[in-house]
Amino acid sequence: MKLQLINKFLALATLVACIFLMACGGDEPTEPTPAEQVRALLITSEWRMQRVQVDGVDKTDVYNGLKLQFSTTGFTATSGKAIWPATGTWSFTDDTATKLKRNDGLEIRIKNITAAQLELELNWTTTTLGSGRVGSVAGTHVFTFVK
Repeated sequence: MKLQLINKFLALATLVACIFLMACGGDEPTEPTPAEQVRALLITSEWRMQRVQVDGVDKTDVYNGLKLQFSTTGFTATSGKAIWPATGTWSFTDDTATKLKRNDGLEIRIKNITAAQLELELNWTTTTLGSGRVGSVAGTHVFTFVK
């Protein structure tokens, strides 16, 4: 009788120990999604325009001084002319985080993003003029930004 009681006690203690060990394992850390990774890179600091090409032609001088600052769902632009409004919101178009869509409906492709460089491509359909200078040029724009 004593032996049966001891065996039952040991079996119960073993079961409790197993449950305790399984509970202490914790959750495995998960890898960030592509959207989380790209968002983290976008919002770390201000992006300064390095170069702009429109249909393969250098148009950097048209957007001289352009800077972008992204937040988790918004952006601010300095010297963005007609193509980059001073403020706006954005979101990814899907979970791959290769395109973002601004609140004005413009879709922008993220061609490349690293901790130091951002390359964006968009199609702009309007040429605007302002005070004798070109404010924006129609065509496929490729913006290269650096930190």
